[in-house]
This record gives sequence, structure tokens and C-alpha cells, in this order.
Amino acid sequence: MALGMASAAAATARVAPVGQGGLSPASGGDLFDEIYRRGAPVEKTLTTVSASFVETTTSTLLKAPHVARGTLVGRRPRQVRLTYTGADARTVIVDGNTLALEWPARNLRETRDISGMMRRTERFLVMSTPAELRKHFDIVAAEARDRVGSWRVTFTPKRKQMGESVSRVDLWIDQGSLVLHALKLEYPGGDTRLMEFSDVRINPPVAPDAFATAARR
Repeated sequence: MALGMASAAAATARVAPVGQGGLSPASGGDLFDEIYRRGAPVEKTLTTVSASFVETTTSTLLKAPHVARGTLVGRRPRQVRLTYTGADARTVIVDGNTLALEWPARNLRETRDISGMMRRTERFLVMSTPAELRKHFDIVAAEARDRVGSWRVTFTPKRKQMGESVSRVDLWIDQGSLVLHALKLEYPGGDTRLMEFSDVRINPPVAPDAFATAARR
């Protein structure tokens, strides 16, 4: 389930009905296979998601980490809205194969085609099986030492071409609900982006124009 949250603009959530106390890998599999298997039955019921987030960005160009906060709302199959709050407020909207950025403080408004990225995301994080994912990633799932009650699942690309975009992806998944607690992207140059989620709601009501840009409202 947490893979779906990661794939919807690195942020949407999925929940599975597992009890507290952890998972026991099924015969012939490992922890990642079991997490994936238990989340699969709820996949068909998920239509919308909302959450609050804290995003921490580190970069060789920054003297200190940059921290931003905001809210997320997503609707299947391909709609996500990230609303950043505070002094540097901005909005990022994914609607189908289009990404729109509205950044008033910088007088910036742009739209770009992301069809290629969406195809890759769906292929590797939504439509794949664990066996298919392992063709493209080294995957390690284990008890998270830095977040009590969570698992940490790490994806490291095997192909050089893929690794040129993102060198590593870490997911922290709640052991009881399989909700995604956090997502971290590491880039080849050493930059990182960490998104931590709270107040996650599954299948909340979503306004019809939630994914419309200002020009279309």
C-alpha cells in the first residue's frame, strides 16, 4: 500500500488491515513480499487520500537544510495537489500527464509535460510485482531503527540510467496500518529530499476543482 503513496507525486497513501505486532514472511518470501502482499487487497478500494507533510531538502548549494510544510490531496488515477504554506507559499498540481507550478512570491507560473515520468512511476511502483521490481532495484526491507513501529524499505536502482536521476529511495511504513510515514529521495550529487506525513486520511471527500490551476478556476 505504501508504494501507492510514494507513486502519487511521491506522496499519496495506502492502508492495509493488518494487526499490530508485525508481519511474519510467508513461506518462500521475505518481508518486502509480505508487506506488498498484505497491501494489495486494499488497492482496489483506494480512490482519494489527504495528508499534512513536512519536507526537508538538503543540497550542496544550501548552507542549512530547507524545511517546508503543507498539505497534500490525491485522487486516482493521476491527480495530486501539494499546497506549501508559510512565507514561501506555492502550489504544485499533477493532473494526468501535466504538472503545474504556481509560485506567487517568485511571480512564477509554469506548466510542463510529465508523461514520461508518469509512465515510469506507474511501471515501477504501481503496476509491478515484487519480482518485477527486483529486476530494476535492489530492495531491502527491515525494522526501522530510527522510527519506532515502522519498517524501512530501501530501493537502489540497478540500471545506471535510472540511477542518474535518483540514486536511492527510502520508505518508512507503519507496521500496524501500512501507512507511509516518510519518503526520502537521494540524488547522485548528494542532495536529498525527505517528506514526512501526518494526519493521513484515506478516501476523504475531494472538491471537484481541487486539481484545477488558478487560470482554470
